[in-house]
Amino acid sequence: MKALVVGMSCLIVLAATATAGAQGIANSFTELRLLVRPGDTVTVAGPTGGEVTGKIAELSPSLLALVVKGQRRDLRESEVTTIRQRRSDSLQNGALAGLCIGAGLPAALFVLSGAHDVDGGMAALATLIYGGVGAGIGAGVDALIVTRQVIYERRSDLGARLHISPILTAERKGALVSIRF
Repeated sequence: MKALVVGMSCLIVLAATATAGAQGIANSFTELRLLVRPGDTVTVAGPTGGEVTGKIAELSPSLLALVVKGQRRDLRESEVTTIRQRRSDSLQNGALAGLCIGAGLPAALFVLSGAHDVDGGMAALATLIYGGVGAGIGAGVDALIVTRQVIYERRSDLGARLHISPILTAERKGALVSIRF
């Protein structure tokens, strides 16, 4: 019975957890300054669809300076449509999913076996061990996931918009709030 409680608790936690590492998409260079800093590598796409990858040398409200193959390249905000950056997946969601799967499997097996003489301590120990192994595997899989996420996108439409995005990194915690007309 204890194994069932542990397994169900993990499933409830997994269902209630939201991804905390989400980053907003900036709509101006001013907002972008909250997401990147000089030295970060980004891929910039222009209105014609061409892309260039380089390290940020300088970022002001009106100018993005990149170092591309040793040469400085200055880009005005009007010359940039999207900016992408390679970012790792959060390890938290993978570890939590692995924990729940690892702990849920032995818990379900003990319950489904119908064995009434199963030692509760042994069931709990197996659930904890497999839960720990699952958490490690889940975190390991997430550590391998790196994607090119859009961090800047120029808005070309007219009208008022309110955009609120969380900013959660090791160095920064807060919210990015923008109102555009």
